[in-house]
Amino acid sequence: MTNQPDQPAHTPDQPPYAPSGSQYPQPPYGQPLYGQMPYAQNQYGQNAYAPNPYAEPAGGPTGLSLSSMVIGIVSLVFLGWLMVPQIVGIVLGHIGLHKESPQGRGYAIAGLITGYLALAIYAGIYLVGLLFLGLLGSNFSDHEVTYASIR
Repeated sequence: MTNQPDQPAHTPDQPPYAPSGSQYPQPPYGQPLYGQMPYAQNQYGQNAYAPNPYAEPAGGPTGLSLSSMVIGIVSLVFLGWLMVPQIVGIVLGHIGLHKESPQGRGYAIAGLITGYLALAIYAGIYLVGLLFLGLLGSNFSDHEVTYASIR
């Protein structure tokens, strides 16, 4: 024996959820119910998918900040000996930092850091190279070798 109350059995021609003579018939498929607007329209007659004119644009890292970061990384890796990419990356980073959206600020800062770092590294390499060549040249000038001293 079960603890459920006795339920009347329904016949197969009559569904258990709706009476056969319902006073509110279902509308045909594809038509909205009475009082409902079709989708993509709101009650004020405006387009529901139109952009909000008061919203801020969804800005991301724009061209200047992103290119500054890419140029800074590339100049750190293998094009730093030219010394021009670092300067271009630094200039683009400063312009991007001041003129672009806040979402690109991190890329601009990364471009500035890598640009200044590459500039310092390759300037140091050039300075050490010039000092080495200068010392090497001064050592050879002190010891003049002439043809007469060899005999």
